[in-house]
Amino acid sequence: MGKATIDPGKTALLLLHWQNELVKQGGLLSLPLSNILTASRTVENVQAVLQASRNRGVFVVYVNAGHRPGYPEIAGNPSPLAASLVDMQAFIKGTWGAEVIEELKPLKEEIEIINFSTSGFAYTELDLLLRNRGINTVVLTGLATNWVVESTARDAFNRGYFVCTLNDCCSSPNEEAHAYCLKNTLPMLGAVCDSKSYIEALEMA
Repeated sequence: MGKATIDPGKTALLLLHWQNELVKQGGLLSLPLSNILTASRTVENVQAVLQASRNRGVFVVYVNAGHRPGYPEIAGNPSPLAASLVDMQAFIKGTWGAEVIEELKPLKEEIEIINFSTSGFAYTELDLLLRNRGINTVVLTGLATNWVVESTARDAFNRGYFVCTLNDCCSSPNEEAHAYCLKNTLPMLGAVCDSKSYIEALEMA
């Protein structure tokens, strides 16, 4: 965020798809992400951001992929992305794979939203919750950069929110796609900065 200021009372931190299925060894979609995340210490960066946000009263929202058995939320003629989830039986609600990773577990009072698409806003109550709190800025962390992070950033932009994506708090199994989003797409939708800059901006607020 550089020298930009931030109002913690009007800011929401979104944790997008930080779930065992993607992050942990044994998760159905964890390869190669689990190794990438370990090497880059991305989870540790998100932990620092989450703690700093909680300390300053930022509204924390978890957006988690989740499906009922049989995937009634997915169309009968699914896209390749959706079809792969069905084939692998990934993100079934109530399973270990659909749970938030232990390192980023939500507090009892923090909100978890279940979503069925690549955007945290599509068919969810996210926009309602943010507007009810007077939120005008969303800070994005998540997996994958070129899917839920970018899709959520686009929808937030289109709804009038200021978007800040933390470049060291998101990742993708496709490094080329990850880098392209951070360099070309996400800067057009808002700010892109690192976790240290965000935490410094919070501390100055």
